[in-house]
Amino acid sequence: MSLDADIRLLGKVRLFAGFGPDHLRLLAFGAEARTLGVGTRLYRQGSLSDGGYVIVRGNIELMSGLNDTLISSHGPGSLIGEMALISETMNAASAVATENTEILKISRALFHRMLNEYPELAVLLQKRIAEEAAEFTSKLEVIRAKLDHANSLAERAEKS
Repeated sequence: MSLDADIRLLGKVRLFAGFGPDHLRLLAFGAEARTLGVGTRLYRQGSLSDGGYVIVRGNIELMSGLNDTLISSHGPGSLIGEMALISETMNAASAVATENTEILKISRALFHRMLNEYPELAVLLQKRIAEEAAEFTSKLEVIRAKLDHANSLAERAEKS
């Protein structure tokens, strides 16, 4: 892919929404392009992660556990491993290419360098992370309410 095509793709990634053209150019220029064949494991669950991956073309499945249970599937424009951009973390799942796949790896070092050079990006990301955390908390509250209701129904059934 060309640098301009990489910039356009990165501009569509949710985490990078609001980044200016110069920011996206730096990300694209510093990213490492890789090609994965069908069945190639990008990373293993439990391994240390040092960056995130944007899928340019193809498909990556995230799998967990001893039996590699499918968690999710991701195509072009998806960012996987985004938490590793922010802090040192272990991969929560394994990632495997299910077709010939091209990715851009954005290292944590590159991402941190960008945040240091452009503090406005750090503010933007802090706001986005806070919004996503609030959204996640809201979803958990819905799940908790449903579980409470199911437990209440089970208790009534036991009493009768």
